[in-house]
Amino acid sequence: MKKWFMLTLVGKDRSGIVAQVTRALYEGECNLGEASMVRLGGNFTVMLMVQFAGDEQALDELIGPVSRSFDLRHHVDAIEGELLHHMEPDVRITVYGADRLGIIAEATGILAEKGFNILNLESDVGGTA
Repeated sequence: MKKWFMLTLVGKDRSGIVAQVTRALYEGECNLGEASMVRLGGNFTVMLMVQFAGDEQALDELIGPVSRSFDLRHHVDAIEGELLHHMEPDVRITVYGADRLGIIAEATGILAEKGFNILNLESDVGGTA
């Protein structure tokens, strides 16, 4: 029986990472679920839900050669896969302000106090103080 895992990879952004990671998973007979990939400050990170017949160590060994070839750090966690159970956002909140220490902690703290469940958060630094 196949189980679900969360595979995370982080490292310097380079061409071919996604192609090589997904190829290795395909060749290892893995099924991919949801994925989130983003580039932050020249670094690349990906979180992939992976369905696999083996255990965490076997998945770690499967992805290890690709991870090492791109000098990526990777981590595997067993999870409960819940595909197709997406929460749909009913509100979008945008906060703009001068960059300063604590702005995200304060904004998200207020939202949490009011009962909001944050589904996605993007942060960027621009402009001047």
